[in-house]
Amino acid sequence: MASPRELSAAFSTRVVRELSRPTPARWAWERVAPITALVGADAPLSVAFDAAYEVMVGEYRCEYVYKTALVRHVGESSPTAHSMIGLPVFLSIADVVVADRSVSAFEIKTDLDSYSRLELQLFSYASCFEHINVVTSVAKVSRVLAVVPDHVGVIALDESAALIPVRPSVGGYSRLEIRSLFQVLRQSERLAVLGRLLDYTADVPNALLYRRTAELFTKIPIEDVYPEFVAELRCRDAGKRAAAARASLPGSLVAAASGLNLSGVAWRRLGQLLQRPCGELRGFPLSGTKLMFK
Repeated sequence: MASPRELSAAFSTRVVRELSRPTPARWAWERVAPITALVGADAPLSVAFDAAYEVMVGEYRCEYVYKTALVRHVGESSPTAHSMIGLPVFLSIADVVVADRSVSAFEIKTDLDSYSRLELQLFSYASCFEHINVVTSVAKVSRVLAVVPDHVGVIALDESAALIPVRPSVGGYSRLEIRSLFQVLRQSERLAVLGRLLDYTADVPNALLYRRTAELFTKIPIEDVYPEFVAELRCRDAGKRAAAARASLPGSLVAAASGLNLSGVAWRRLGQLLQRPCGELRGFPLSGTKLMFK
């Protein structure tokens, strides 16, 4: 049987994106093949993913296990919230960002991770997110508490992959920087915010629009702009997220799905593939047979 680390390769965003294509590449099948060996031939691929995830929870606490625990918790506690994976933020990339009534960033530190960039990561997140948290193992809680600022929350992942609050994060706008908020938003989102707050519509050529909107955006008081920033992130990609929900992905893939931006057709293909029996799929990497979708 494959090692837990080998099983974890099937859960990468790159692999799951490839599986949504009409004819997934051979390299993607090679990463998925080990998980199909965990279940019977009649079991759908979705069940194989869940089985592999349970092995990872018990034997290989990689970053993906932490991300999945966070995204699942958010989905259960606040269904209208939006969880984003791998969001570029200033000088860093946030592991998980959740937009709900406010925006919270979560930096994951597994037992295998270095702390060398933690200070920079927390500084980056604090410039645009009101709440910052570090998620770590129970064994590393004391170390995290010793090195992070008092406003940073700390959460532990226990042996059952449940999240245990250790210290709450402290909110407030004092650490936020408007230019950082501006850079996190897409151009369409910036225009939406400026339209609501200043009744602004584009009045310069596209080549000058970034500079023009930045000038206007950075003059708005943080108390006015931050709630609009939150609203835009919460609604980001709402249509595609609805298509993802209709695909009925297994719980083990919620974190991978949160890092993907697929078309409705691609989500449907992925959902159909995950319902195919593993016995039908095991020969595809070698045979080159094309998958047929309705």
